[in-house]
Amino acid sequence: MTSQSVPIEISAEALNAYDDSSFINEDNSLQEHEGDSTRRPAFLPTEDRGFDFQPFEVPRRELIIKQLPQNPLSLFQHFIPISLVNSWVKYTNGWVNRLLQSGVIDSQEHEITEKSRLRAWKPTTAAELYIWLGILIYIGVHGEISVEDHWKTPQLEDQRPKHSIIKFMTYDRFQLLHRHLRLFDHTKFTDDDDFPIVFQCVERWSQHIQLATTELCDPGSHLAVDEGMIRYTGRNKQVTYVPNKPIDTGLKVWIAAQLGLFMRWIWHQPGAKYGPVGVERKKPASQRGRRKGKGRGSQRRAPNEVDEVKEVIHIITEAGDKIMALNSTQSVVIALINLLPQSTYHVFVDNLFSSPDLFRSLRQHGHGATGTARPNCGIYKGLADAKKADKAGKSGFQFNEIKVIPTADNQVGRLDILPNNSANNLSSSSLGQPDRLEG
Repeated sequence: MTSQSVPIEISAEALNAYDDSSFINEDNSLQEHEGDSTRRPAFLPTEDRGFDFQPFEVPRRELIIKQLPQNPLSLFQHFIPISLVNSWVKYTNGWVNRLLQSGVIDSQEHEITEKSRLRAWKPTTAAELYIWLGILIYIGVHGEISVEDHWKTPQLEDQRPKHSIIKFMTYDRFQLLHRHLRLFDHTKFTDDDDFPIVFQCVERWSQHIQLATTELCDPGSHLAVDEGMIRYTGRNKQVTYVPNKPIDTGLKVWIAAQLGLFMRWIWHQPGAKYGPVGVERKKPASQRGRRKGKGRGSQRRAPNEVDEVKEVIHIITEAGDKIMALNSTQSVVIALINLLPQSTYHVFVDNLFSSPDLFRSLRQHGHGATGTARPNCGIYKGLADAKKADKAGKSGFQFNEIKVIPTADNQVGRLDILPNNSANNLSSSSLGQPDRLEG
């Protein structure tokens, strides 16, 4: 028997730009680092529990690699096609011509000098940019103390790169291209707070790489969502500092990955009020500020039907379902999964994201989830207390004993294995490892 649809009220501060049915509320979350919009769940442990966990079954599906290009060069050009490189040639030559005409060497308008490398500029070509990319990759896998060392010849007791690159490009030309290469049309930037310029610069190539990846493979069922860092120490508002990371300073991205392949990603914006996927709800006209002064404009009129918008969102859903408003960082998980080819996925996350509400939301979107969880993400109080007591060796668990305690709606399972384990776990799916939250 089909349950009757009923209206549900949701308190929401913002909407998820990648999902029409997802909402953002930061009430039960904490800022991860000062100056950064990343947030983690913050809920008190709950006394309520269920007794009959209903796992969400996700049939296992392996990653399928499709027919690959015939040779390595064709595969390389699948991700960096000649049409894209030709546009880089156009943008780069146009940019340098503008600098030379203006008598400056950069966007900061520093004056060109007699000894400036830029005076030796010759228009670049697609062939030259492919060589430049090849050298850049080679430098990345063959480390030297300085970049210039890659152009030095080996001497006795002084080994240098095995493959000489000086016959393909001089050091000065490499540096000139490295400084002035443009992947974007500098005349078409928009000063948009919703999408910073630094990301506009690479967005066309970024989107192409993501689509090119899933053209060559069909994603499997099991994937992970996590944060990643691109090393960058220049001056930019989008630079993020994340302590205790191998790369602690740079541009942060949110990634959906599988077997070492990055399938989709979203640029992180540390100053965005509701994170990289949040769109703030507009206030009703009756609640917006008005000009002060005399006359009809200063009189507060009675709100009409259009203005009578409550500070809740009404959603029609199946009886028994609960629509969750997630925090802005959790909302990235929903956004990334929606960017993937449509299918059923089992999503693995860490304790930055995990909470029963996120796993319920993923379940309602047709996906399972498993992840590590902190005691303050809304897990059962008995497990949180056992975790605290375990530090003193008084958890009450037998060695390697596993306990599974579902949420009150039996949609998310909370697992713990004690003694001396470091985290609780959640899951909504039947694939559950000990010490996990499952749904």
